[in-house]
Amino acid sequence: MWELILNECNLTSETLQLAQMRAELVSIGEKERILRERSADREAYRYLLDAHRSIARPSLMGEQGLNISPQDGGKDGQLAA
Repeated sequence: MWELILNECNLTSETLQLAQMRAELVSIGEKERILRERSADREAYRYLLDAHRSIARPSLMGEQGLNISPQDGGKDGQLAA
């Protein structure tokens, strides 16, 4: 009789432990999923930022080269502010 009661207690304890372990695994899986999504988001952001920079540099350099005009110096040869 005592063995039956002890076995039931052990099963209950083991069941609780298994439930806790499952909950922890679910939590870990969710955290891993979130980290993967964030990593993918960061990678996409880096890709878009690099693409934007590579497109923006030549166009800015070209515009700066066209829009820069020589400045006239003042009386003392200094540039006007």
